[in-house]
Parts: sequence; structure tokens; C-alpha cells
Amino acid sequence: MSDINAYLDGALTEAERREMEQAIREDPEAAALIHLHRRHVEELHRLYDSVLEEPIPERMLSLLRRARER
Repeated sequence: MSDINAYLDGALTEAERREMEQAIREDPEAAALIHLHRRHVEELHRLYDSVLEEPIPERMLSLLRRARER
């Protein structure tokens, strides 16, 4: 599973990427699994990327400041 995530994130080495792409070409189940994971990643981005643009609530910032001071 972590190899799939690394592949979709572009975090594999060149050799690992080629190996994964060969597996995808040769194994329909592997191709289907990659497709499913890619769709999940796209859906997560669609649902949650906008949250990254929201300001951090002041209450949370205050908690973080206090924790840092300790």
C-alpha cells in the first residue's frame, strides 16, 4: 500500500517507478488498484483542499503558543 501512495505522490525512485508501471501494464488487478487509489486521492483533494486556505482559528493558535512556551 505504501508503494502505491509513493507512486501516486511521485515519491518513488526512477527504478521503483518503472517497476510499478511495468506491474500496472502487466497486471489488470494492479492497474485497477492504482486507478481506485488515484480516484480516492482526487476525491480527498476535492473535499479538503479548500481547508488548507482557511485561516487557523485564534483559539488553536493560542493553544499552540502556550504549548511552545512550556
